[in-house]
Amino acid sequence: MSKGKMTVTPETRTSFLIRLMHGWESRVLTHPWLILFVAFAACGLTLQYTTKNLTVNTNTADTISTELPFQKNRIRFEAEFPQDVSTIVLLVEGKTPEQASDAVDALQQKLAGQSATIESVYVPDGGDFFARNGLLYLSLKDLEQVSQDLSAAQPFFGRLAEDNSLAGFFGIYAQALDAKESDLPVELGAFTRRLNEAFQAAVDKHPYRLSWQQLIMGQKEGLGITKRFIVIRPKLFFEELMPAAKAIAAIDQAIDGIRADALSDVQVRKTGEVVLEYEEMLTVQESVTIAGVASAVLVCLTLWLAYRSFKLMLATFLTLGMGLVFSMGFATLAIGQLNLISISFTVLFIGMGDAYSSHFCLRYRELILRGMPQRAALRETFASTGSALLLCTLTAAIGLYAFIPTAYSGVAELGIIAGTSMFIALATTFTVLPAIMNILPYKPSRRAVQRRPRALTRALLSNWPMRYAGPIRILTLILGLAAGALLSRIVIDFNPINLRDPATESVKTFKYLLKSRDTSPMTLASLALNEEDAHTRIQRFEKLSSVDSVRSVFDFVPDQQEEKLAAIADLALVLGPQLQNFPAASEAEPNLQTLEKLHAALRKRLEKSHDADVAELDDTLEKLLEELRALPSQAVQPRLDALEKSVLGGLRKTINNLNTSLEAEPITLDSLPADIRERWISKDGLYRLQIFPRNDLNDLDKLREFIQEAQTVDPDVTDLPVTYLESMNAVIVAFVQAFGTALGAITLLLLLILRNLKDTLLVLLPLLLASLFTAAVTVLIHVPFNFANIIALPLLFGLGVDNGIHMAHRLHYLKSTHDALLDSSEAKGVFYGALTTVFSFASLAFTPHPGMSSMGILLAIGLMLSLVCALVVLPAFAARRVKA
Repeated sequence: MSKGKMTVTPETRTSFLIRLMHGWESRVLTHPWLILFVAFAACGLTLQYTTKNLTVNTNTADTISTELPFQKNRIRFEAEFPQDVSTIVLLVEGKTPEQASDAVDALQQKLAGQSATIESVYVPDGGDFFARNGLLYLSLKDLEQVSQDLSAAQPFFGRLAEDNSLAGFFGIYAQALDAKESDLPVELGAFTRRLNEAFQAAVDKHPYRLSWQQLIMGQKEGLGITKRFIVIRPKLFFEELMPAAKAIAAIDQAIDGIRADALSDVQVRKTGEVVLEYEEMLTVQESVTIAGVASAVLVCLTLWLAYRSFKLMLATFLTLGMGLVFSMGFATLAIGQLNLISISFTVLFIGMGDAYSSHFCLRYRELILRGMPQRAALRETFASTGSALLLCTLTAAIGLYAFIPTAYSGVAELGIIAGTSMFIALATTFTVLPAIMNILPYKPSRRAVQRRPRALTRALLSNWPMRYAGPIRILTLILGLAAGALLSRIVIDFNPINLRDPATESVKTFKYLLKSRDTSPMTLASLALNEEDAHTRIQRFEKLSSVDSVRSVFDFVPDQQEEKLAAIADLALVLGPQLQNFPAASEAEPNLQTLEKLHAALRKRLEKSHDADVAELDDTLEKLLEELRALPSQAVQPRLDALEKSVLGGLRKTINNLNTSLEAEPITLDSLPADIRERWISKDGLYRLQIFPRNDLNDLDKLREFIQEAQTVDPDVTDLPVTYLESMNAVIVAFVQAFGTALGAITLLLLLILRNLKDTLLVLLPLLLASLFTAAVTVLIHVPFNFANIIALPLLFGLGVDNGIHMAHRLHYLKSTHDALLDSSEAKGVFYGALTTVFSFASLAFTPHPGMSSMGILLAIGLMLSLVCALVVLPAFAARRVKA
């Protein structure tokens, strides 16, 4: 190969760069203790500054530039309706409406008293307004049916008001078993099945509450009945690493409290922006810790195989540690925060910074093993590695800086931090590392000096890529064509929720809500200018094929109010006096005779005709009676009291709620409570419209159709679907822009330095092939590109080009194809340096954070392919330029 400008030879030692390197080397080696003292002092001050000032931003929305139109629309929407920004959403699910209601009331009461950590607590369907006017939100048909059922139940309420003890209720039920017409408010089978559940719970000693609300009101389950929401605005302490930690701790304590209050059957799940970010931060911390430990272990093992010297390993780790501290200090000074992508720069720095140290140490070790004196070996190492490492730093920084001008601000921050970190790594490699080496010189053992490689090792370290250049070039061409054919099958995952740990409660709850159309957070939001505009938009949105429904403030003003109020008034005339005068719980204690009378009534009913429900209830009651008869007399009464509470405990509250619901009043927009109006009409008079999709938005085509159709009505629609789609588009544009910038800038730099097009193409060959093969591998292993790992290919230009530079640098010295190219310090430096980088990123692949994991997988695969291409493909394509 013809010599290029980047080669450092004796003839070029007088160049400015070499003179500069000699001057620097002389000062470092003359004052090593002073260098280390200054470095350690600066490191301590930097660490103190970083600890006090560096923060972490876990908001994924901030990873895309806020200057983009869709981001401006989101910010405008959040400014108009800030109530749902930075909130925690609790999903409360009970087996019955009473359980859910009791849990919501208890949580609201507990959390309302946590003023130090909770700013506000809002129950969307709670409060006096819905308790009084709930019947108005039924359809007229459903209200008439409820009115008819409740009117028919009037005799039941009358009889139970006379004796609302367990004996009185069982007496009514026993008569219903033997009568053709029952006073029960619902059909006999429903009561029988619920009683059986109560008796079985008593046998099993489990808490149970019979739902009178479901029996009397005909309610089943679902949103607003057995599923309720609580929206909490926590106080966030941004001066702390985990701003929401105190609020979430208070919420968890409240949840544990209601579970201890006989509400163990109630399930409470947390999600929302704040919890997602909080649990994301916990996962990131765990992931970085795991990756850091794994990376350190793997790097340590690799360095031992490369150096076989604890002194060189110690020097490398001290240099890396100081460089990492200085890099974090720069991140604090320049950015002030780490985001969910830039936080991975620590692992990136270990892998890339170690490659610099590896090349320096291996060259130094090689010279020592040749018998060169300590000082002369260090001087020669400075001279022979300086230009190549400087060029590697420039190309690596270019690959990282390429993202700075893009709209992908999350990776742009990573580019600023990591790109500058490459210069910091180079600086510590040429100061701290040689200073330590000078103080702790490497003294090889006699065995290391006399060691001769085995025949297999000699074969592997020979120039076999050049001897078999023809087959390697043909195989490379075939694989390149196959990889190119796979590019059309590349998949992009647009959903950032898939980058979060699926095992966390917030993510599981979020995905659970997605399953239901009523609870799915994947809706669009539109801001209408006034009431007339809102009605016009609603009509237009509802005509779209991809839209299921539109929710607005007008939905809180019931239709057909005159007819409904008349029906409620009629019902109040029938039930009002009985409900208002319904007595408190009876003071008469239940006894075994009460159960035995019911048992006899059940047997009498079964003698007349068999009924499966009655037979099952009879069997359960018999088990309960046998158990109670076997107990001491003092233990029987608490069990009977618990049974009475289980059956009749919720009746009084249901009666009160029903009585309140008969006080409904006409509703207008102006009469709506303030907490409802402010969530649908902003202070500036903008009307919020919530648009629900008809189709599953996990399908990218359906998501795009939903958004595009909605934009025909309002071009500025916003919310999660738009954020997901437009963020993906912004990332793809940023990727293409960064990829092109990195390729162009690195190519131009190589041309300026090498002054040779063929040498430049030879250096770039491993990069281009590795990028192509990496993209194809994503198809084969079913790892889609996403917001995190899409940075892998541009980074390969900055990281992988180093391998090509070092190998091309060594090829300048190669005199024939019989020389041991792969046994040179450059080849070993490429191998071990790339291997430590691969291990650093591979450690991310085993973390619980899916985004980091996928980024680690792709970068590890890409760098390994780049290594193979540099050590095998590049020499094969350069073989014709080296004498045989």
